[in-house]
Amino acid sequence: MLNNIPPESIESFSVLKDATATSLYGSRGANGVILVNTKLGNLSEKMKVNIRFDNTVSMPTRVQDIADGVTYMQMFNEASYNDAQAAGTTYTAPFSDDKIEKTRTHANPYIFPDNDWYSMLFKDYTMNQNLDINMRGGSKFLTYYLNAGIYYENGIVKKPTDLSALDVSLRTRKYFFQSNVTANLTRTTKVGLNMNTQLFYYHGPKESISNLFYYTMRVNPVAFPAVLPSEPGDTYTRYGNSTKQGVGGIQTNPLARLSTGYTERNYVYSTTAFNVEQDLSMITPGLKASGLASFYNYSFNWLDHWTVPFYYRILDDYTVDENGQYQFNTESIGDAGEPYLKSNSGRDPTTSVWSLQAKIDYARKFGKHDVGATFVYHMKETKQVKDGGDEYDLLPYREQGLAGRATYNYDMRYFLELTFGYNGSENFRKGHRFGFFPAVAAGWTLSHEKFFKPLKPYINNLKIRGSYGVVGNDALSARFPYVTTVDMSTGGAWWFGDAYSNPSVPSITNYGNVDASWEKSYKTNIGVDLSLFHHLDFTIDFFHEKRDGIFMQRQSILSVAGFGGKLPWANIGAVKNRGFDMRANYTQVFNKDFTVRVNGTFTYAHNEITACDEPTNVADYYSRIGHPINSIRGLVAEGLFTSQEEIDNSPKQELGSSYTVGNIKYKDLNGDNKIDLNDVTTIGNPTIPEIIYGFGTTVTFKKWDFSCFFQGAAKVSLLMSGIQPFVDNTSDGYGIAQFIVDDHWSETNNRADAAYPRLSTSYVNNDSQASSFYLRSGNYLRLKTAEVGYTFNKWIRAYVSGSNLLTFSPFKHWDPELGGGTGLKYPLQRTVKVGIQFHY
Repeated sequence: MLNNIPPESIESFSVLKDATATSLYGSRGANGVILVNTKLGNLSEKMKVNIRFDNTVSMPTRVQDIADGVTYMQMFNEASYNDAQAAGTTYTAPFSDDKIEKTRTHANPYIFPDNDWYSMLFKDYTMNQNLDINMRGGSKFLTYYLNAGIYYENGIVKKPTDLSALDVSLRTRKYFFQSNVTANLTRTTKVGLNMNTQLFYYHGPKESISNLFYYTMRVNPVAFPAVLPSEPGDTYTRYGNSTKQGVGGIQTNPLARLSTGYTERNYVYSTTAFNVEQDLSMITPGLKASGLASFYNYSFNWLDHWTVPFYYRILDDYTVDENGQYQFNTESIGDAGEPYLKSNSGRDPTTSVWSLQAKIDYARKFGKHDVGATFVYHMKETKQVKDGGDEYDLLPYREQGLAGRATYNYDMRYFLELTFGYNGSENFRKGHRFGFFPAVAAGWTLSHEKFFKPLKPYINNLKIRGSYGVVGNDALSARFPYVTTVDMSTGGAWWFGDAYSNPSVPSITNYGNVDASWEKSYKTNIGVDLSLFHHLDFTIDFFHEKRDGIFMQRQSILSVAGFGGKLPWANIGAVKNRGFDMRANYTQVFNKDFTVRVNGTFTYAHNEITACDEPTNVADYYSRIGHPINSIRGLVAEGLFTSQEEIDNSPKQELGSSYTVGNIKYKDLNGDNKIDLNDVTTIGNPTIPEIIYGFGTTVTFKKWDFSCFFQGAAKVSLLMSGIQPFVDNTSDGYGIAQFIVDDHWSETNNRADAAYPRLSTSYVNNDSQASSFYLRSGNYLRLKTAEVGYTFNKWIRAYVSGSNLLTFSPFKHWDPELGGGTGLKYPLQRTVKVGIQFHY
């Protein structure tokens, strides 16, 4: 919901990370807090209206190249030759030179197909439109801010109008409404009502977009034509198909999957917050009280319409007549098609959340002494209504707590802050539900000291600050972890009686831990704020966090203990996290017509597992201790075998398949002269970047303005997997990626450093292991946003902006932000928009 708030509605955005800043938010602040304040009006302010409209062109940042039909057949023949050589059998080319040549020349699109599945299903770009209107103002006693946004978005999926009577095009309509109203009931009493409603109406193919994208990139291009010619009397489309080579069944026709059905999904998000603020200065100056009641509701429903496609295959008895025209016969294949419309509908769990908060604030100044205090009570309940839900689904989530803060500063030079949180969660057993989490912070503004005056023209501000505190997390991986769950309907392991029956017996599915409690984080933060020459502002924060009591499943219990696969859980994990966060802003106003602003951020965060209940006899190379949480685990590859002599002189590789020259060679880490899963270790950097950085600029010159921002990530790895061409471990009929075609081992490319091992028409376990062979750098630098605008007068501004415009990365096969795996995911979009803004 947060991602969809229009930027016009946002007044401020901040991220809270240290313990003193997050303590007032209870368990919700365990992993940091994001605060988004939407805009308000001002008393006695004349109404201001802002209108923005833009048209956006959207296209993928990068799409993986897949080999065409001719290349596919050549590579498949090579793989078959490799298999025959390894097995010592006679090689017969699966695809003849005649078939390859006729596919190259497009002799007949049905008998010699060469399908470009991606182009059939996806467009190069699409168009989206956005309209946002907001107004802001106030009278003597009331302020208001109103916003309405309408977004019409189209996906890059093509609508196959000639093939299906159903509308399977992808489009989304989004409506956003924000209303913030505040009224002064008396001189000391103020009430406010904030309402946010978001409505999403989605229409698209019944088959998921991610699946369609995967199919277009994975299904081979020559197995069958996408469609076949209609015949007299047909009231349906004849889709091409064929039988899978080794596992039986029919193949996947991406065009049929797209064309035969659509889904409609409706989402509703609604948030309402009512607050009251009472000035209590009649009791003592600086005292006030406030209350907040908020309500959130989410609902979702869906409706599907579809038909069952008719699949046909071309028989092998085709002929060529005297005119050179190909004549062929077809037969039905797979399950029988159904031309009539089918429908289904349903709903997702409905979520409702209510929360109450009462707060007392005190702030007063006594000469050079500033004192303040805050005391907060909060409670929250979350419910889900789910069809067929069990007790765990239907029981509400509840939390409750008290928090307090006391602040003091002397002459804006010395600062002290004490906070605490006393938080309760229904997730734990009685007696373990509440936790106490204190924090302390201190600061010293050196630039306000007398001795600093000579430096003040150069160093305008210098402040040193630090904090230490404890925060708690109750969002564990298990609900009610203290409860032992017993399934009374499990089939027993014994068959007995005259009827030789197998009666149900009780079975423990989860062993409860009555001592389960809060995960705790001990956070230390030291920071410096610095301003130089009235132009440069610089902030750096060093942080260290030690989190223990992480709730996880035990790993060191022997199998003979009788737990089976249901090992108990406990607060036994521990992680430490450290790093620093830097921000810099430079502003130079040359004159009233020319201003330049430059900003940059840099964050380094490194975590290490310090406890995870590993067995005591685990070798150092195998241990997870000392490595990041999101580390990649795999074998260490030493290139490819280039000779039989090298194989004979290397440890035996026992990974579930035979291997030969051109297959991956692995390193024996434990010295037992064999390669198996006991040689797995941590490889590369984690899958979550340890370094995130960005830099940008904003320039205004007379009526022109320009801004851009670059975003980057470093110390991150991705692991390619599931990329073997032609087959996987369950099926066949797949294509081959062009990057594999361009650099793979072959008899004419017998290199240990080839980018892919020898090709095979069978699934090769040896080459499918997670290993450093498939490890790649996920570092990137991206031109995230750029905008050029021109202000015609005080009412109208026009602009051109873009996002994800350029990407620089050592990884070229797909967009590195998609992460590891096959890369066959719906791509990140590059957008360019042209818009106009009205102000009056």
